[in-house]
Amino acid sequence: MSSSRARTPTRRWLVTVLVAAVICYFSVFASPDVGVERLGPLSLFGRDKWFHAAGYAVLAVSIAAAVGVRNHLDGRSDRYGRAVLLAVVGAVGFGIAMEFAQLAVPLRHTSAMDVGADTVGAVIGAVGWWLVARRDEADLRS
Repeated sequence: MSSSRARTPTRRWLVTVLVAAVICYFSVFASPDVGVERLGPLSLFGRDKWFHAAGYAVLAVSIAAAVGVRNHLDGRSDRYGRAVLLAVVGAVGFGIAMEFAQLAVPLRHTSAMDVGADTVGAVIGAVGWWLVARRDEADLRS
């Protein structure tokens, strides 16, 4: 394995750690001053739910990219399915951990709706990554 191929998974995991750190900061340390305004399609959800979904979509994509590259380098044929599953489970698990971390922080509260938004975002991000990764691999084969 060349040294550049060996560094690629490490860099992708570093991106994942950075994304998780940013989410942790905004989940636990930043002031909770958003959430009441309604935004988006049909104005059904508060702004914070859209932020949750977007953040966890990015986290799921970063996890899927890191796992997908690792499986690709190992020659595994199931790399996409495994990457999507691990991305969703990892992102949602991290979201649940952040909700528990908020229990110890004044002015913060836990919410099943937040975990729901995290889950929706993680699924959208992981499936989106899967669609792009499959398309890119098909383009390389043609």
